[in-house]
Order: sequence, then structure tokens, then C-alpha cells
Amino acid sequence: MTRAANPTNGAATAPELTPLKNLSPVWTPPDRPSPVKPRRLLRHPRRKRTRRVVPPLRFTPAAWAKLVYLRDAGPTEIGGFGITPADDLLLVEDLQLVCQVCTEMTVRFDDASVAELFDDQVDQGRRPEQFGRIWVHTHPGLSAMPSSVDETTFRNVFGRCDWSLMFILARGGASYARLQFRTGPGASLRLPVRIEWGRPFDGTDECGWQTEYELCVRSFDELHGAPLFDDPCEVRRNRRDGDLLWEPEFVRASLYEDV
Repeated sequence: MTRAANPTNGAATAPELTPLKNLSPVWTPPDRPSPVKPRRLLRHPRRKRTRRVVPPLRFTPAAWAKLVYLRDAGPTEIGGFGITPADDLLLVEDLQLVCQVCTEMTVRFDDASVAELFDDQVDQGRRPEQFGRIWVHTHPGLSAMPSSVDETTFRNVFGRCDWSLMFILARGGASYARLQFRTGPGASLRLPVRIEWGRPFDGTDECGWQTEYELCVRSFDELHGAPLFDDPCEVRRNRRDGDLLWEPEFVRASLYEDV
């Protein structure tokens, strides 16, 4: 028995649609958009940084008082070597001058006087890193930044040492300290400057400091072309050995200037 056809009441029937081939499916938006992450969650986790502590260059009260006195003793620059203990090479406990010719911008050491200083320090049982690594000099102006002459001297004279330090104290109170290393790739580091006020202070020795200044420092008159050293250091030292009755004749800055 055959099923009767569906009556259409005489209306034409629509043809049956067939899906088209080779067409990509139509994109339909999702019901819910994906949540947007904040920017702080998209970054890489921040590494914990360790703060580097730079050791300061320290002075005892006696060494600082002597340095301030010698800085104000004349109108020119002066230079010397910082003396440190064996167990603390960044603590200056004394300052030693050598025979030198000074102007307002330069300092030139006498080679024989430097050799004599090294011999005396070795005889006292000190090692070279205790007396020959810290170069101390002053500036008669307000700026303590090293000049081109200072940089050249520091590179040529102290460049072969495994480490060395340049310290500058200006008349206005500003200071500058830089430590350089030669080992490995080499490095240069600025150091802060501190005064160890907690250490004992036996008082000032202005007569002895002035005698050392007059013995070692020779001002060079660039205008009139004054000679360098008229007498060897040994002759000048013998001439001033008994001069201990000197009294200061001009006002100097406070010996307790802080950096």
C-alpha cells in the first residue's frame, strides 16, 4: 500500500536547499568575552634587587685636623700620602707630606723624597698598601672635582697598582674620593667620605704641622719663574729641626670641618 502524497492544494513546492561546499564556517562571537588581565600580571616577575653598600673612606679626627690645617697653610695645592692601619686600609690615621713644588693648579713630588718616605715606612714595619695607595691633595678653590692634570697623574703614577685611591679636599669644604682597581677588567668607584669622631683625639700639633709644611712645600711663582728646590730636602730638614716655637699669624678655617 502506497502512502498518498502530501496535498499542496495546487501550490508549487520549493526545491530542497543543499549546503554549499568549499566555504569556511561563519565566525560567531562567544557568549562571554575572555577576561582581560591587568598589565602588572602580564609582566615578568620582578627580581629582588640587592642594594650594594659602598664602603666609605674614613679619617680619624687627628688626620682630618692635620689635613685641614695643611690645606689652609698656603695659597697653593698640597699633596701627600694617607697612612692606614694594616687591618683597615680605608681608614686614614695620618698624612705624610713629601718635598713638592706646588702651584694653584698642580703638585709635583720630588722623587728622592718619595723614595725616602717609602724607605722610612718600610723600616717602621708597614706594607706598601698602607702608605702608598691613597693619594691625598687639596684644591685652593671651591670645587673638589679632579682636573685633567689630576686624572693624568692618577693614571700614570698609580695606574700600575692593583688598587689606588685619589682623595681631594677643597678649601670650601667639598671632598672627592675615587677608588680604582687594576685587577681583572678593572673598575672605578666613587666613595663617600666620613670622619670617625668616636676615635680618640689627642689634640692638634700646629707647630709640628707648620714645620712639616715649611720643610716640604715649595710654592712655585709662575709669574716670576722662581727656582724649584734651592736646597736638598736633607739640608732643609736639618735647618728646621729646632724650629718648634712657631705661632700662627693668620686666621685659619675650623679644624673640625665636616664633609
